Amino acid sequence: MRKFFLHFLFWIVFFLMWNRIVNFYISNHINRLYFSALDVSLIIFAFYSIYLYVMPNYLKNKKLGRLILLSFSLTVLLAGVYVWMMTVFLRHMLVPINFHFSWDYTDLQYNRFFIALLGVLAGCFVKLAVDRLEVGRRMEAMEKEQSLAELTYLKAQINPHFLFNSLNSLYTQLEHSPEDAKGTLISIADLLRYQLYECNTDFIPMANEIAYLKNYFNLQSIRNDNCQASLTISGDYEKLQIAPLLLIPFAENAFKYVSDYDKQANFIKVKVDFIDNKLNFYCTNTFDSGSKKSDNNNKGIGITNVKKRLDLIYGDAYSLRIGTVSGLYTIDLMIKLK
Repeated sequence: MRKFFLHFLFWIVFFLMWNRIVNFYISNHINRLYFSALDVSLIIFAFYSIYLYVMPNYLKNKKLGRLILLSFSLTVLLAGVYVWMMTVFLRHMLVPINFHFSWDYTDLQYNRFFIALLGVLAGCFVKLAVDRLEVGRRMEAMEKEQSLAELTYLKAQINPHFLFNSLNSLYTQLEHSPEDAKGTLISIADLLRYQLYECNTDFIPMANEIAYLKNYFNLQSIRNDNCQASLTISGDYEKLQIAPLLLIPFAENAFKYVSDYDKQANFIKVKVDFIDNKLNFYCTNTFDSGSKKSDNNNKGIGITNVKKRLDLIYGDAYSLRIGTVSGLYTIDLMIKLK
């Protein structure tokens, strides 16, 4: 109904504008309304014949020759019908005609032909424009659906990846301290509960993600007795939100690839600052550049996933720098939060 009203309103405005144009060569008010009605009705017939029937057929079959033939035939047919109608009106004086000029039959034919052609061309161009807009909207919807599906897939990958690492930690602890392993198992259950029941939304309170990061950090620190691990949080983040499980992969990566030297320090330092609704996450850890696992330091599932999620969710609203300098692996992440 809304579309019908918009079309109706457009043709009313178009008729009024056309009536003003006709005023340049027809001064009589009655004659001007008469010819304006004939002209605009001819344009409307030509427009919707092309818009509703000819162009949809062309867009479906992509036959340009058929489009040109049908458009030309329609133009000639409508022009001929309106020439006959106007001839009847003029000969029998069904409407009193008062011109400041004289028309012969040839002039009448040319006039009707070009007016019909105007409607045909308008129908072609408007249909093409509308079709392009509809294709654009469909592509945008498909991209959003694809992005949502990819995000769901990436988040689903994080859970088993984290569980695999956590169970490895628990297995190591069970061999040395079964009693402590009970507390560790409870911590793992809390972390998994967070993933299963609190991370099913697009964004979560930043406070929840920080609490999860602290819990995870403490859990992983248990098994890394040859490593000094520190986590520092500063700034106000109570009112901020973030996409869930974005920071954990970096912490996972640090604990997985931290060095295991005997004669020098091994450490992981994570610092999270909040300044003007911006999250600044800085993580650095020592790593053995001669170790085979250092070659895969930036190739794990977690890091790959988080890069894709950052691109899909934040686009240009984040920056990420990853590099290695003098035996240190560093991650510098900035996100503009909601």
